[in-house]
Amino acid sequence: MKNIFTIALIFCCIFSLSQTGKKIIKEDIDGDGVDEKLEVYSYLGKIDFAILTYEKGTKKCTLNIKSQENHPSLINTVPLCNDLIKPEYSKITQFVDSVIFAIPASKNLDLTLGWLLDVYSSKKTTPDHPYFISYSKFKPKIKKSPYNTPKPHRLLVKGNLIEKINQLHQKSDTTIKSWITFDANRLNRARQITEFELNPSWPQFIDSTGPIEIYKTGHSVFIETDTSHQVLFVSDGVLFQNLQKLSWESIQQVGKYKNYYLILTHPYPGIENKLFLIDAKKGIMFEFKKEILYDFESYYLNIESFEVMEDELFLFIRKSPDFNYKIKEKLIPLVLIEKSIEKLELK
Repeated sequence: MKNIFTIALIFCCIFSLSQTGKKIIKEDIDGDGVDEKLEVYSYLGKIDFAILTYEKGTKKCTLNIKSQENHPSLINTVPLCNDLIKPEYSKITQFVDSVIFAIPASKNLDLTLGWLLDVYSSKKTTPDHPYFISYSKFKPKIKKSPYNTPKPHRLLVKGNLIEKINQLHQKSDTTIKSWITFDANRLNRARQITEFELNPSWPQFIDSTGPIEIYKTGHSVFIETDTSHQVLFVSDGVLFQNLQKLSWESIQQVGKYKNYYLILTHPYPGIENKLFLIDAKKGIMFEFKKEILYDFESYYLNIESFEVMEDELFLFIRKSPDFNYKIKEKLIPLVLIEKSIEKLELK
């Protein structure tokens, strides 16, 4: 038995070591005659962190590259050591960037990433509101072109915004600037749960109202006309806790009421549904409270679908996503929700 345990322990160690990696680069990057050292630590093929030793070995900079662990997000933040922002270290910074980043830098703000950054900067809780737990503001930007799938890129961000994002992503918030990486490929690589489609074709057409067509990707919703488009919503596990796997789609259903859009996100594979109400013209998004959506007393904790009929929102709820459970209707008066929004003081 002891020999079996020893062999098992050896295999575990070998397996663990095979999943981790360390790469050391020694090179005179800035031409001062002394080598800088860059240590890159990886796990499962992805870089966790890197340590840079520079200034003739007297200074060290640790870069936290690993994504937020608790909730997946389309973005990741990589705080920079303040030295690396200085012009005298530009050669070193460019070299480090070329090693640790697989996606290009950009100064152009894509609408999808712009929506996310707006919501990160503006999200506020409303615990006393009868219907909503939070609201966020975003700039209702309409781009004069049809929707094109965004490409992965990174953006250098500074100020209060990056401090807030770093805190939410559990990264250092003392840095002046940080890279924000945007994994845009995830929008079109998500498995389509609603139609059990392993290789879906994104974006998917949802509905049309007059000249406006509604589409969704695996994790976003946008509207489009013949000449323009606007992003309405993007899922984010850190902001909304509505994602558990980026490889599975998060948008379950999209509907419309007057000038508002209703967006329901999936509970799979173990997170509760989330329902959002969006004013596309004013650029405001509201997140519904759990108590409004579910029947906690009877344990109806899953939303199968919803339907808007005249001024009422009907939720079709189950005890579980399992189709064997019967469906129960829950009615929410949309007129009362409108009136509550009028009374809400948005800062």
